[in-house]
Amino acid sequence: MSQVQARFFTENKKYAIDDVPFSIPASSEIVDLSNVINKLLEAKHEVHQHVEFDFLIKGQFLRTGLAKHMETESISTEDVVEIEYVEKYTAPQPEQCMMHDDWVSAVEADGEWILTGSYDKTARIWSSEGKAIMTIAGHTEVVKDVAWIKQDGFTSLLLSASMDQTAILWEWNSERNKVKALHCCRGHGGSVDSIAVDSTRTKFCSGSWDKMLKIWSAVPTDKEDDIEDAAARPRKKQKIKQIGLTRTPLMTLSGHSEAVSSVLWSDTEEVCSASWDHTIKLWDAETGGLKSTLTGNKVFNCISFSPLCKRLASGSTDRHVRLWDPRTRDGSLVLLSLTSHNGWVTAVKWSPAHEHQLISGSLDNIVKLWDTRSSKAPLYDLAAHDDKVLCVDWTERGLLLSGGADNKLYTYKYSAPTSDDGA
Repeated sequence: MSQVQARFFTENKKYAIDDVPFSIPASSEIVDLSNVINKLLEAKHEVHQHVEFDFLIKGQFLRTGLAKHMETESISTEDVVEIEYVEKYTAPQPEQCMMHDDWVSAVEADGEWILTGSYDKTARIWSSEGKAIMTIAGHTEVVKDVAWIKQDGFTSLLLSASMDQTAILWEWNSERNKVKALHCCRGHGGSVDSIAVDSTRTKFCSGSWDKMLKIWSAVPTDKEDDIEDAAARPRKKQKIKQIGLTRTPLMTLSGHSEAVSSVLWSDTEEVCSASWDHTIKLWDAETGGLKSTLTGNKVFNCISFSPLCKRLASGSTDRHVRLWDPRTRDGSLVLLSLTSHNGWVTAVKWSPAHEHQLISGSLDNIVKLWDTRSSKAPLYDLAAHDDKVLCVDWTERGLLLSGGADNKLYTYKYSAPTSDDGA
């Protein structure tokens, strides 16, 4: 049987072994390599407990036998092969399923509460255990996005955005379980498809079908703003009473030539927007000026930014998830494409704790968990949904969430090691 010279290394110091080449059978599978590392660790530490490992060669996870992988990747069997090992991730397990009355268009989980938006024109609050806590009604059309502003004791501020061309700022008291509309944010001339709150929790940005982005105050006041445009003025007095005080934007950012599908804050003074016009734009939120444009060749549906790796992930109608460096001078440079979905990618979300991992949802009914160190295939496919996936989220506590056109919101428990530099 042929042998391969291999040197093993890891960034996780807890599992480090001696930096010397070993001779291993070319037919070795993941389990065999894992056993080798565990035997070496047992020899080094008497108290070592068996750990399942995954292996990467030149940044690609080993998913076949060693010889086959080396042949596919054109790696010479004559040289010493550098093999990285990391703690194996267990597959995310579906935990709860929360039934809605219509499609689940948006989800944002924050600590113990989950906020969802639905095509039934409501937003809903759930406990992380899946218990229905509150239904928030007030919009006259489909709710397209939701966001938490902040939680202070029993009082939470949250937002909902709708096809009715408004966003509503709500106050919810979790002790009394009462909700009231504080402000109705008016100014868009089309469906408000995306909202995002800045890190200071004092402002939020909205993106609309009207091609505009608007920045608003997220701080409640007793003041009502005047609407300059008579056409946007509500006709009935009682309508205002029902949905809070009218609020107008602090600023409008104009530059996209088609609908704005997704917005986020990449830092406290920078807003990022994705559009059906095949571009992602970065804006100065203080001046309203356009800073740079990333150009694709298909409609962008969604974006997510990771403060850990400083990368932007996008999902498009051509089925690809792409990674971008928003700081690059070359605005058309894609760092990486993740190709596996068979339908439009409708949602992407980076892990808040792991710089290499993200999830994506698609019209192919599948949620995929990716590790960017191995871009050729996802780590796992989560196939809980019976219909299109429309939204995903990932919390700091390791909860994955996905909502879809099967009227269901699923939560999955996922315990990835938070980083690879050891505990």
